[in-house]
Amino acid sequence: MFLQLHFPRPVPQFHFTSTTSAMPESTIDLDSTYGAMFIGLLFACFFQGVLSLQVYHYYECYPNDSGWMKRFVALIWALDMVHLYLISHATYYYLVSNWGNPSALGNATLELDLHMLFIGLATILCQLFFLQRVWVFSNRNIYLMIFLVLGCLTTLVLDITMTAMLAIDREMNKANTFSQGVVAVFSIGAGIDVIIAILMCFYLARSMSDNERTNAVLSRIIQYTVGTGLLTSLVAVACLATYLLQPASFFSIAIHFSLGRMYTNALLATLNSRKKLKDSITHDTLPPVFADALISRSQEGSGTTLSSIEHKYVANDV
Repeated sequence: MFLQLHFPRPVPQFHFTSTTSAMPESTIDLDSTYGAMFIGLLFACFFQGVLSLQVYHYYECYPNDSGWMKRFVALIWALDMVHLYLISHATYYYLVSNWGNPSALGNATLELDLHMLFIGLATILCQLFFLQRVWVFSNRNIYLMIFLVLGCLTTLVLDITMTAMLAIDREMNKANTFSQGVVAVFSIGAGIDVIIAILMCFYLARSMSDNERTNAVLSRIIQYTVGTGLLTSLVAVACLATYLLQPASFFSIAIHFSLGRMYTNALLATLNSRKKLKDSITHDTLPPVFADALISRSQEGSGTTLSSIEHKYVANDV
């Protein structure tokens, strides 16, 4: 569902005449390297605009959300904005500041290295947010949550480690040293994300009953869960495929520019869908897994009401 991908810089095919010269003998394929990076930046700008519209809609439609939720939304938007600055700066450095200077293309900028860290931070925040739903629907299964959280943290730690190592060594032609670590991060991230998707669909499907209205609500939630995770999964698979099939190009890093925004846009889309879902719910049609979580949060404690459902949506993002 939510794949967290982190990888070093792809390696364009540079051939050097000596160890002291950074000028390539052969012509660099700009279309598949820095041209692809430029296209990736354009898509990142587009998805940042979509995210900004969703954030605006959230603050307009949900003014009664808790303060921590509003700050959380602001944080993930800010992380994506910083990331957009980093990749814009790197692209400007290569395509404008060093236009006609091939030797500059053989070295990475600090901004290009750091962009992976900000994608990792935004991704793990979204993953932990969705894991909160698994926590509620699994009746607070502590062992399951420890396993999933450790998997998410492992990918983040590996991401930070690779970012630090890549920031020290700026030469593009040495980036493939970390290929084994990249595969490990891909495998762990993909496994955790698939588990999250399967668990959410399992717990929601298990809550089905003979009540048609309840099943309609649950089916809609499952559709949101699958729909928001499908796009991120497809983009992540595209990143992995292009990295493995064309490691000398920048296709993977261009797609990766927008991967973090797939997570944050999926999170905001889920938050902004609560009003439609709330309109489909009545106090007497909730399955037990909903009622148990909601009644425990109701101040009145006398049953499940629309107000308690709305509060549950705010607190736990169902």
